[in-house]
Parts: sequence; C-alpha cells; structure tokens
Amino acid sequence: MTTRREKSKPQKPQMNKQLEAVQDEEPKIKVNHRQEKFADFLIDVAKYVFTGVIITSLFNDVTDKTMLYLTGMFIVVATLALGLRLTNKRK
Repeated sequence: MTTRREKSKPQKPQMNKQLEAVQDEEPKIKVNHRQEKFADFLIDVAKYVFTGVIITSLFNDVTDKTMLYLTGMFIVVATLALGLRLTNKRK
C-alpha cells in the first residue's frame, strides 16, 4: 500500500535526468576572460601584420624585401602561436 507522501512527491521528468548526466560529463574549464581577450588580440595582431607586410611589399618600393618578409613572418608566427596557445577554444 502506498502512503500519501509517496503520491505527493513530484517526480523529475526523464529529460531532466538526461540533462544532468550530460552536464556532469562536461569538463569543468575555468575560463579566464582576460586571457581569452589577450589571445584574440594576439591573433588579430598576427592577421594585421601579415596583411601589412603583403600590402607594403606590393605598393611601396622596398629595397630589402627579404628583411621585410623575414621580420614580418617572425612577428606573425610568434603572435599567432602565443595567441593560439593562450586560447581555450579547442576545435
């Protein structure tokens, strides 16, 4: 025989149990928003430097293009690598 308490106890729908199970499985990643913003900034700097090197070499009469390319590509690779290392986005 069931008691009154058992009948009045609300039951959770099946969907809530599934959502709780999924939420428990997800890894808890502590997101540092300043670090994310800085990583995005560094990636943007890499894009702008790359664009600037290409445009500069096309429109200006640069005497030492190899030095321009080497310096530009070093800055692009360094800032892009650091920006990707700092970001928590894993795709």
